[in-house]
Amino acid sequence: MEQRHLVLVDEQPQSDRLKRITSSLRNDGIELIYKEINPKTYQKRIGDDVTFDKEAFIQALKNIPFIRHLDMFATDYNLIEGQLKGIDVIKFFTEIKPYFSKRVIIYSAQIEGVIGDILKGGEDQFEEQCAMLKLLARYDIDYLKSEGEFENKFKSLLEKEPDITIDARMIESMQAINGDKIHCSIPPYKNKTIAEIGQLLQSKDSRAIDLRKEITDHIMAIITDVKGYE
Repeated sequence: MEQRHLVLVDEQPQSDRLKRITSSLRNDGIELIYKEINPKTYQKRIGDDVTFDKEAFIQALKNIPFIRHLDMFATDYNLIEGQLKGIDVIKFFTEIKPYFSKRVIIYSAQIEGVIGDILKGGEDQFEEQCAMLKLLARYDIDYLKSEGEFENKFKSLLEKEPDITIDARMIESMQAINGDKIHCSIPPYKNKTIAEIGQLLQSKDSRAIDLRKEITDHIMAIITDVKGYE
């Protein structure tokens, strides 16, 4: 049975929905493993004020056992009034998995107003608005209305394998292997672990270009066969 791993952030429990989606996916041969996170759990009182504890929230994400194998990250947009929105959650998620290439979902009963809400503000917030738009552009985000056909649409996105590059697939697979004993088999990089190779592939400098060439040559040597030659 295939597996899908999901993290969902919402201040309202979504257990009933997730159980129905899990049951439906199981009938289709897919096991859904998920973790719900309620951001209100990570509020703290300072004097007379109740504030959101960003660091505790990020640590909770890091502590999810399957965070390295994640297939989908989903968040409601309206979370804690005046303190936390879905765009903030995605920003925190990026600190943990800056090169996540699979599915990211933002949902809301008023999903049509999400982009407008992000762009809302005066000229003094222009740089912050640009940063938020760049953050959204980093992911292939799906925007869902959290009513009506939500469950069916959510399920279909979990079922569908995302169309990502070979680079992205390799990086995801390599980073999922978190062990000092598993090293690269390509001669110039035998001193590096597979996780380190994944990190190197993420870089934009000449080292990553050289590594891609070495990996390509290595793959070609493995998958090619000269007829009549042994």
